Amino acid sequence: MRSKRFWKQGQLLTAVAIFLGAILIFIILHRNQEPEFSGKKKSIAVLPFMNTDSLRENDYISEGLTSEIVHRLSGISGLRVVLINPGGNSHFSPLQVSRDLKVASFLRGKIKKTGDAFSIQVDLVNTGTGATFWSKTFQSNLNELFAFQNELAQVVTEELHMEITSEEENRLHSRPTQNLEAYDQYLKGIYFWNKRDPASLRKGIEFFNEAILLDSNYAKAWSGLADCYSALGYGSHDAPSFDFLKAERAARKALRLDSSLAEPHTSLGYIEFYYYWNWVDAEKEFLTAIRMNPDYPLAHDAYVYFLTARERYAEAGVQIEKAYSLDPASAFIQTDQGFALYYAGHYDRAISVLKEVLVRYPAFPLACLWLGRSYQEKKNYPEAIHAYQMALKKDSAWPVAQAAIGFIYGETGHQVEAEKRLKQMTELMDRRYVTPYGMALLYAGMKNKDKTFFWLNRAYAERANWLVWLKQDPRWAYIKNDPRYIALQKKIGIIQETVPLSKD
Repeated sequence: MRSKRFWKQGQLLTAVAIFLGAILIFIILHRNQEPEFSGKKKSIAVLPFMNTDSLRENDYISEGLTSEIVHRLSGISGLRVVLINPGGNSHFSPLQVSRDLKVASFLRGKIKKTGDAFSIQVDLVNTGTGATFWSKTFQSNLNELFAFQNELAQVVTEELHMEITSEEENRLHSRPTQNLEAYDQYLKGIYFWNKRDPASLRKGIEFFNEAILLDSNYAKAWSGLADCYSALGYGSHDAPSFDFLKAERAARKALRLDSSLAEPHTSLGYIEFYYYWNWVDAEKEFLTAIRMNPDYPLAHDAYVYFLTARERYAEAGVQIEKAYSLDPASAFIQTDQGFALYYAGHYDRAISVLKEVLVRYPAFPLACLWLGRSYQEKKNYPEAIHAYQMALKKDSAWPVAQAAIGFIYGETGHQVEAEKRLKQMTELMDRRYVTPYGMALLYAGMKNKDKTFFWLNRAYAERANWLVWLKQDPRWAYIKNDPRYIALQKKIGIIQETVPLSKD
């Protein structure tokens, strides 16, 4: 299984420090055990529904419907739900993958839209025998899609002999909105949210806003809006105060409308962590999201960031494995496996994991970024620069990758190239947001301490999200003995001497 290979290579390494050795032992033991839910929870894998008509513009319906089904099934407390995706792999075997993931059954479907009508073929397959033990074709329209989801959830609970509470029964049969046009816009928003690149996130925001205009009480549309803004803030695509505060307003609105949603708590965890630097409340939000929906992979994945920033690497390893086990096809979760290894100092294993991500998802920007960072710490600068340049394929001016390249040029004495990147970044400020953290890195690479701290202080004033990594980012070695560096860590709360930003 893919995730087992992730930690297995650690057995070939010798412990370089006691705490790292303990981490490796913990993770290896964890990986050799049955999953903690084995024998305790019934399980099902959901394959993305296939759009079988000739119009690719209808892909949003099949993808959105898949997300909605996963969400409904995840609300059943005794059921483990895993989303698996072939990712274009022609040799993909849903039966074998489901067995590898130790799920009892898998659900697959095909959807065809003709005019306003839908034909949906659904099969429930027993993983142990490979036999289809339930199959049905639904004839539906947009209005009846809710009834289809209700019936499907009911069938799954019956076929898997699930006992559900009256509260879960009510949630399974609830309609998130009475406005069908709002629901259609919401499905389009989910489609673009799942892509995660900046242009798609902005498109997702447009559709979620359209859904909200049609139904201002649509809690899940507000939650989707929070997700998109949080992701844009994470990638430093806009000023932190723009994205994270919009995300916060949307997440809190979603929870006022529907307190049972786990997703807004994940967004709030991001905001408390990356924007307010309120470490205590951030962890509370992540744990609340996980408690409310243990099968929500992004809650576990988001918690990995927090735990890694707190240098709680063993716990981060457990959470990333949980996230992977729930969504093994996610490029983001696989990339975060490499991210966690990078910050734990396991650069060779991070490189191996990230290269494997890029085989499945070529030029995926975040995987390229962390691959470059890992090569950089191995002093393999040509490969690092190549990885960063790959990260720029979808967004040629992404300041995060541009700054990373400029830092290498400065650190390796290529002053002319470093100055060139600095000029490009300065000019870029007239066209888009450029994180001051990146500007500080450029000056650190060129060994200009005063300019470095000028931009780090500006990053602090803007509450740049990258500052939570100030202590662990090895690129700050040049200033690590400067009292200003320690003082800044205290102000951010990395060293526990800070008062969180007031939200009043």
